[in-house]
Amino acid sequence: MVKTQEIRIVGVSKRFGSNVALEDVSIELRSGITGLLGPNGAGKTTLLRILATVLAPDRGDIDIFGLRPDRADGRAEIRRNLGYTPQEPGFHRSFTTFEFVDYLAILKEWGDRKRRRDEVRRVIALVGLEAQMHVQIKKLSGGMRRRVAIAQALIGNPRLLVLDEPTAGLDPEQRLRFRELLSDIATNSTVLLSTHQTDDVAALCNRVAVLLDGTLRFDGRPSELAD
Repeated sequence: MVKTQEIRIVGVSKRFGSNVALEDVSIELRSGITGLLGPNGAGKTTLLRILATVLAPDRGDIDIFGLRPDRADGRAEIRRNLGYTPQEPGFHRSFTTFEFVDYLAILKEWGDRKRRRDEVRRVIALVGLEAQMHVQIKKLSGGMRRRVAIAQALIGNPRLLVLDEPTAGLDPEQRLRFRELLSDIATNSTVLLSTHQTDDVAALCNRVAVLLDGTLRFDGRPSELAD
């Protein structure tokens, strides 16, 4: 994979019928944590889904580490280096924690069984679910299911981590552990974090982007936003 660290989103727009979700959004991301803020309906989830290659924009250009998600080969390579936690993860609820994360590792092309399972155990331990490793997801609390979603996103130490409300449902101790974990990850990765938790932004983010009505209204340091 090419070595550029930059992600460029240029003039991206997306509509759903007559609803404008994003309008001419441009932003560049580099290593570290960028917080994405805005009210419900501002376009945050749409932007994250586009960056995670789940959605294609109607207009605009996207370059992720020198790769183009609108090309099949580029999209496949991006996904190998991507971790994504959607706002509403789709779980196979009869799977255990281990089975679900292992299934996602297989989808990420971790073919070697021993190496893959070692990685699954590693990410489950990172989110503190060792004791629930063989418990069915349908029997887990909402906060534990959220941690399962975070675990699968961490497989392979992705260069790009896209997180949509990752701390929703976590108790204060779990959120603190997540912050410590994310701070470590961000030393070598690019993280885009959507959250309504302003204390998470203050504790984690060296940069903040604000969306309102589908347009980018602010891009800068958290201290500048406070001013």
